[in-house]
Amino acid sequence: MAESALKRLLPQAPQALLRILDGARGPVQQPVRSEIFGLERFAQHGHSLGETHRAARGSWRAATFFPRLRSNIHTLREAHHYIGLQATSGYDISPAGEWLLDNFHLIEAQLKEIHEGLPRRYFRTLPLLQDEPLAGLPRIYGVAWAFVAHTDGAFDEELVLRFLTAYQETRELNLAEMWALPTTLRVVLIENLRRLAERVATNKAAREAANLCCDRLDSFSVGSLDELLALLEQRGVGRSFLGQMALRLHDLRRTTTTTTIDIAPFEAWLQVQLPDLASLRAQQAANQAADNLSVSNAVTSLRTIGDADWPDIVARSSTLMRLMLTSPVFAAEHSLTRDQTLHGIERLARRSGHSEVSVAQTLLDLKHGAELDNPAAGVASHWLHGPGRPTLLRALGLHEAA
Repeated sequence: MAESALKRLLPQAPQALLRILDGARGPVQQPVRSEIFGLERFAQHGHSLGETHRAARGSWRAATFFPRLRSNIHTLREAHHYIGLQATSGYDISPAGEWLLDNFHLIEAQLKEIHEGLPRRYFRTLPLLQDEPLAGLPRIYGVAWAFVAHTDGAFDEELVLRFLTAYQETRELNLAEMWALPTTLRVVLIENLRRLAERVATNKAAREAANLCCDRLDSFSVGSLDELLALLEQRGVGRSFLGQMALRLHDLRRTTTTTTIDIAPFEAWLQVQLPDLASLRAQQAANQAADNLSVSNAVTSLRTIGDADWPDIVARSSTLMRLMLTSPVFAAEHSLTRDQTLHGIERLARRSGHSEVSVAQTLLDLKHGAELDNPAAGVASHWLHGPGRPTLLRALGLHEAA
């Protein structure tokens, strides 16, 4: 309905502009951006976030998570298409828009990696947040969201390490969550790029709508401008429209000596709608600079996340890994053997309802108590897959069949 009203008011508008400004889509969401934290503040935040994150096992919202990812992909492509059309038509494009145009191939490649790195069966095993605003989504998604928000999307290994370590002082993350973090960070960065791209495209479309109005001002009345502004407010871009109207009306007043159009009523209307033009200009400049930085950070981070030493990050920040590395035997083992041990601990944790750290501590206690009399008992596989397994199962309250 809103799109048809726009078409009636702007009959010469291209279909791409009408779709982007369709008020039925609701207001453009704000970027994932908050106060920027340094190392110490991140440690404090990680600690407090761990205290507030209540999570449980259960049926997670695949119906929320994957459709949102698909929606992000669709909106990114739509915004990219519109910004590209504007650029090829000779219109000025903001720096954030140029970043999106120049790097969209990278974003497309990352989308493919995300799909490959997000098997539904894997994410079904992750603990889910119980409280809004992210209730029903994986807890690690909340961790990734907080990290992106408080770094403005700029990836830094030391900050990740500090954040994860502090978080787990109050709330243990399991190993599956730790390994899901790289892909989940990409998902949140794509969410942020969607918001930024939609913001760039929608504000650009609102300014173009103002140009279309001023190109045929004789067909408008103050009442029709009120109606158009109300439709644009549904997308949250009314002030962008007003700012461009102010620029165009000023140009008309400056360059037109004789005209059949009396622009005074429109200037009076604009003065009522936008009494703070200077403030708007300052806010638009600040938003544009902030959006440019956010887009460049997100694009750069999509590249660098894959280059990070995630095995080292996990080993240094995972509570389970740090506990297991207190065993000299485990520390000296080949990575494949370590992985087998860790997967065994994960499986027993899921079956028993104990945390992974609790299972690991039980295993280490049994190992330490028996290895002096039986050197073979000093190896984790003795308890996970060998003769010591029944003893470990009983200690965890499980039966042999488990």
